[in-house]
Amino acid sequence: MGKIFGGHFLESVAAKMPLKRALDGLVYLLVRVFLAFIGVLPDFLAYPLCESLAVLVYFLDGKHRRIGLINLNIAFPERDERWKRRILRQSVQQLGDHLVELSRLPRLTPEKVRKRVRYEEGRGLENYFKAGGGDEPVLFLTAHISAWELLPVAQALYGHPLSFVVRPLDNPFLDRWVTGLRTRCGNQLISKQGSMRPILKTLKTGGDVGFLLDQNSQEKEGVYVPLFGHPASTNSSLAALSRKTSISIVAGFILPRHRRGQYTIRFYPPLEVIRSGDVQKDIRETMAHLNRRLEEVIREYPHCWLWGHRRFQTQPDGSNPYQDGEKG
Repeated sequence: MGKIFGGHFLESVAAKMPLKRALDGLVYLLVRVFLAFIGVLPDFLAYPLCESLAVLVYFLDGKHRRIGLINLNIAFPERDERWKRRILRQSVQQLGDHLVELSRLPRLTPEKVRKRVRYEEGRGLENYFKAGGGDEPVLFLTAHISAWELLPVAQALYGHPLSFVVRPLDNPFLDRWVTGLRTRCGNQLISKQGSMRPILKTLKTGGDVGFLLDQNSQEKEGVYVPLFGHPASTNSSLAALSRKTSISIVAGFILPRHRRGQYTIRFYPPLEVIRSGDVQKDIRETMAHLNRRLEEVIREYPHCWLWGHRRFQTQPDGSNPYQDGEKG
């Protein structure tokens, strides 16, 4: 019976694989065609079009709208419902702007990036270079804020390429294409699965390594540190890596200016390695510090964060703040 069941199961999986591949290929073609179309449109058409499409998705996607409102209730309990809905809608519009930036990446040059992206005065490259003394590797933390895909590309076009830890996309066609976009200017990608060895190798050769660590982490991979006064399970690998290698961490974000398509890169002063003799305490303190940096930026630019993610899903008491809210 087990052999028969196992055989039927494998046959079923095999039958579905060509269909999944076909669907992945179709999605890939649609995305490529759409972004190619957006890529040739002038800015005064591309940004309003993508923002309008993003707002349409906002009204159609009740699930992520509810998740976003739950997050905003946690982060800004003092704000009224109208403000929260406006911020959530604007954050979705920012994703529309992000699509436009993705469509421009294949033709982005050092000259173009200098016209559109600049470093913040007083909180720019000087802080980035402080971390490594100008010639040592840097551990770099950023988040899903504003046009986050543009940040490492702009950094590379300014002459400072780095390696970035990423989770491969589920669609293999899209993953290959996005990898090409992310690496065309000199950056390198490190797959999140089994990443420690290539990270250490990159750091040993003097390369900088970047991380996106603003999303919920499984309990076994993270530590509970406050974010907006609420326990947030936060991946602790960056803090552990900093302690192991004695390399400082720099938090940096790309932030919008008043004009569409114009951005500022902000780097905070480096966080030096914390060593108190208590490893777990040091890791928690490091990640708490980085979450405070993240919270500071989100409070300043609340419409730029990715609110539709279940950031507070893993809780120390086993509760789930999204369980009831998503049923409504």
